[in-house]
Amino acid sequence: MYDEPEALDVTKEILSFYGAEVIICTEVLEGLEQLQTDKPDVILCDLGTFPVKGYQFLWAVRNLPVGKGRDTPAVALSVWSRKEVLAKAINAGFQRYFCKPVEFSALVEMIAGLARKQQDLKGKQVSNIQSAQDSYRG
Repeated sequence: MYDEPEALDVTKEILSFYGAEVIICTEVLEGLEQLQTDKPDVILCDLGTFPVKGYQFLWAVRNLPVGKGRDTPAVALSVWSRKEVLAKAINAGFQRYFCKPVEFSALVEMIAGLARKQQDLKGKQVSNIQSAQDSYRG
C-alpha cells in the first residue's frame, strides 16, 4: 500500500530493476486478497497521510490464519521520524520502519534480506515436512 502514485511508480520500478516481483495494492481489502492469492515474501506498506489504513491492513494480516499470510514480514514507510511513530509501527507488527524520503539502496537491501529469511523459513518448513514423511515411511 502506498499513498502517493508517483512515488509508488518509482518504488516499483526500482524494486523491479533489482529483481523483485512487485504487486501493487492501494486499498486494505485489495491487499488482503492479493496476500491470499500471491503469497508475497515481504509486504511494503506506506503509512502515508492516512496511517490508520496501513495499521488496519497490518492488523488484518496479523489476524489471518497461519499459512495464509499472517507471518509475512512487513516494512512500514512514513514521513514521520518521531520515536513514538517508529515504536507504534514495530508494536503493530512491522519488522522494519523507513522514513521518507527513502534511500532506495537501503530499502532494496532490507527487502532482499527479509525475503531471503522468509524463503529460508519456507524451505525449512518444506524440508521439515519431507524429513517427517521420510521418517514415517522408514
